[in-house]
Amino acid sequence: MKAGIVFASIFSFAVSSFAVTSQFRGVNWADKRDNFVSDVLVLSGLSQSYDYESASVVAERVIGQFQEVLGTNSVRIPVNEPTVLRHLAAYSGVLDVALKRGRLLMAYWGPAQPAPPKDMNDWWKMWATLVEKYGKHPNAYFEIFNEPHMYSKEELREIYATWLEKFPDVPRDHILLDGSGLAWNVPDIADDPRFEGCLFAVHEYTFWNMSITTEDGWKGSFKGKVGKYVDRTVCTEWGGAMGPGEKNGVHYDYMDYNQPPNNYFTAYIRGMSDQLREWEMGSFYWPGLRDGDWYSMTKRVGEGANIKLEVVNQSGLDRMQRAWADTVAIEQPKDTTVTDTTSTDTVVADTSVKDTASHAADSIAPVSPKDSTVAPVASTDSSAVADSSAALHGNVRWQRMSPEPLQVFSMTGRFLGRVDLRVGAGVDVSALLKNAGYAGGVYLVRGGGLNAQIRVK
Repeated sequence: MKAGIVFASIFSFAVSSFAVTSQFRGVNWADKRDNFVSDVLVLSGLSQSYDYESASVVAERVIGQFQEVLGTNSVRIPVNEPTVLRHLAAYSGVLDVALKRGRLLMAYWGPAQPAPPKDMNDWWKMWATLVEKYGKHPNAYFEIFNEPHMYSKEELREIYATWLEKFPDVPRDHILLDGSGLAWNVPDIADDPRFEGCLFAVHEYTFWNMSITTEDGWKGSFKGKVGKYVDRTVCTEWGGAMGPGEKNGVHYDYMDYNQPPNNYFTAYIRGMSDQLREWEMGSFYWPGLRDGDWYSMTKRVGEGANIKLEVVNQSGLDRMQRAWADTVAIEQPKDTTVTDTTSTDTVVADTSVKDTASHAADSIAPVSPKDSTVAPVASTDSSAVADSSAALHGNVRWQRMSPEPLQVFSMTGRFLGRVDLRVGAGVDVSALLKNAGYAGGVYLVRGGGLNAQIRVK
């Protein structure tokens, strides 16, 4: 028997209520000025005069490359009153693409720190507009208030409770409530029984406590912010230096986050990624793209339809992917075929993914689920090594007619329908889904021994 590199989804199709939040593998896409602005948001890569069409083109390039280069399935995008109330016709070009491609978390940013909204009537109108347009979309999530530290715990609880009363039709598991302070204290909010069923958001950064220089120290700091609400919390911001830069008069060159820590940045990135993985907590790295930000995971080259994203620090990407608990690394001897002794059905994933990680042990790949009898395997390119997005990019082909239809699920586990497989050998499953009317995006597909994530373009 020959062995190869095995790729398959570990997603459990017996979906329960949120035992973990690992369904979010995300990054933030930000305005170059930061998202605390008093006017219309202009995400990095957009022009000042963008319209729906140009915004859609840029979003396709940026979000598409977040998925293809980084392996994400979610993106966190800012909203504010001027953008929604005066410019939504254009900005929805970004939001619509994000929803088509995966999960979208819309998060409110105020005009500046530490100011509250300038006009609460406009704030409520903004949310009413977004909920009316996107509230029923299965991929839409709403983070009510980013880093609401201008409010006391009691004031913040009342704002959240009022929001839930005003918009009762939004599914609670699509609503994220930031902890008090700078999303520091989840129990302050989660202890309130009025928020049963909601998710919570937490943030952690080095600049809040630069005295911590060990991985365990950062794990302890993070645990203190989340408390007992691990299973309902999403880390909507965490991030560190990816490129060279200066902080407090100290210059930092490119750091290797796959090596033992030698400063608070490396201790933080390693400790956070390990703790997120241990908890199976979903996360959104800050930022996936922000022009000029030395924390940015990617650097943008080009404009419009010619935008290309380049990874700034491969070891940083390795650790971000390590944080994703729904994927793990498995590397078998570098041969390219797997023979299954229990079934004559085979599924072959043609991939050309190369491992660019500095340490193979930190590369990430989906593993075979316990109930899967046959898994996609690497192509005949024996140099292919697992990475987090391999299962999504491969052209998965079914090699034999099967009487069992494919079951198709969204990435949140919602059952979407069945697709007949009785179409002969060698069918491209992605093309099969597309021909059946499934829009572009990533789906969880099961049936006849197949259990994998399939991208429809």
